[in-house]
Amino acid sequence: MEIQAALDVADETDSFLQITDVIYDKENDSGYKTLNEAEKTVFCIDQLLREMENGGFVQFIHHEAGALTEDTLEALERIKARVSYDLLDSLIDLFENRDVPTDEDDRINAFDHIESEHADEIASLDDRFYDSGENLVEMTLRYVQKNLRDFH
Repeated sequence: MEIQAALDVADETDSFLQITDVIYDKENDSGYKTLNEAEKTVFCIDQLLREMENGGFVQFIHHEAGALTEDTLEALERIKARVSYDLLDSLIDLFENRDVPTDEDDRINAFDHIESEHADEIASLDDRFYDSGENLVEMTLRYVQKNLRDFH
């Protein structure tokens, strides 16, 4: 019911924030692994948006969200965010064997090496993300509406 009430909020940003609050409460109480696919989708999209707003793909990889890179890629596919999916997929391609370490220290070390060789390419991915025009909040809200039964 909380999710439906949040969807009924007129302002899409407020609606999105109310939904993420519910999911973050569940994640905080029980852990990420207890979230179902739909909840993980919203969680990952929110993490991506927060990190991109604060420093782009470098910020995303360097923080907790980076441990969920594969899940975030799947979340982008589920909400049909094709451009953002392609950009994150290109970032993953920079990692050896497309393996983004889940361990924070390993991930940061690997990415720092990648960044030293591909700084311009990573900056270009950031620019293309910001210029894409994809409204990930709106796309996520549509996904939540279509999958409302999966939020409990």
